[in-house]
Amino acid sequence: MSDQLKQALLNAGVISKKDIERERVVKRHKMDNSKMKREQIRIVCDTCGKTAPDVERYTHKNRMIKSKEWLCIMCADEYCIDDTCRQTAQSSHSKSKLFRRQYGRTKRI
Repeated sequence: MSDQLKQALLNAGVISKKDIERERVVKRHKMDNSKMKREQIRIVCDTCGKTAPDVERYTHKNRMIKSKEWLCIMCADEYCIDDTCRQTAQSSHSKSKLFRRQYGRTKRI
């Protein structure tokens, strides 16, 4: 509502100041919730420990890096992990369709 309309409704006694305050609180709460819905993006590779924009989660059976799930493209190619094992499409490269693998076919998510 515009300020003039709110003031006119207040003067007429149709709405109270509590209603206006409640409306402000609800708007502020909605804005805070929209900011909190941002995604958490993982950018650190578990094997090499480097920060990379192309880190994805893989469920693989490679015994050399058995407990490592979050891998960059370089490490996934180095350890010959097929792209069908990729579980996420959370990286900036994947979202912008720039995600390309050297080992095997690239899965479209």
